[in-house]
Amino acid sequence: MNFFDDALHAVLSFLSTGLLDFSAWQVVIYTLVVTHITIAAVTIYLHRHQAHRALDLHPIPSHFFRFWLWLTTGQVTKEWASIHRKHHAKCDTEEDPHSPQTRGIRKVLFEGAELYRAESKVKETMEKYGHGTPDDWIERHVYTGRSTLGVASLLVINVALFGVLGLTVWAIQMMWIPITAAGIINGLGHWWGYRNYDC
Repeated sequence: MNFFDDALHAVLSFLSTGLLDFSAWQVVIYTLVVTHITIAAVTIYLHRHQAHRALDLHPIPSHFFRFWLWLTTGQVTKEWASIHRKHHAKCDTEEDPHSPQTRGIRKVLFEGAELYRAESKVKETMEKYGHGTPDDWIERHVYTGRSTLGVASLLVINVALFGVLGLTVWAIQMMWIPITAAGIINGLGHWWGYRNYDC
């Protein structure tokens, strides 16, 4: 009987604290650090390096960012870069994949991820705007087409590290880019920002 009691106690203890047994503040700091890395990955790798070619990255940080984005957002580099390039080429027209000027601020703020997913399925967008993005073995066989594997792996990692609280950490990580980048930066930036700069 003691074996089962001990095993149950160990499982319950693991579920409540995880492997790290962090305090609430440590979990908050961890969450802020990893979400910051995700924002940096989008800004440095996807935006500056891939979409605009304004920055050259060494293959090591470049692949780190690819892996990190697959793990924390499920982003596929070619899809993001293609959609962003099309956004610039067709900015605030009916062809812009996610313009609050044409689709409305509410749509971009609350359904920006859906707009992204819909455009990622447009073959013409991927072919026309996806040039120069990674097309190696790992991109074709792991990252592209298996984005749910990345975010599911992150869920397992967070629960292992923090116990049940890891579910909350994971949920925050999943909401971070759709809300901050797609909704606030792109959505509000394009909806509100132009009011200060009449052409």
